Amino acid sequence: MNMIKSNTEKSFRIAMVILLLFAFTYLNVFLKIWNKFHNGEILIALPFIATGILGTIGLIYSIKGRKENRSIKKVVSVLINVGVIILFIGLMLKNIIDITNAFN
Repeated sequence: MNMIKSNTEKSFRIAMVILLLFAFTYLNVFLKIWNKFHNGEILIALPFIATGILGTIGLIYSIKGRKENRSIKKVVSVLINVGVIILFIGLMLKNIIDITNAFN
């Protein structure tokens, strides 16, 4: 029984967890919009922050596994992890710009 997982497999599993966290975040956004619960901002922010961190970890595993055989799992995991990192950085920059504009 081979218990050692390849870096591509680790990256793919992280990408699948990211997709689940996105689904959970979107569900919370819709519930917040429909006023099903109050103070839901924390339930929206925490999964999003977790996806940013997991996206970075998944991209590191993808880079470590760059010499492994190419597969659909490798392509999907790289696309999801890079997309999450770009989205995370973009939204953080947008928040920083909004904060600086609020103090001006």
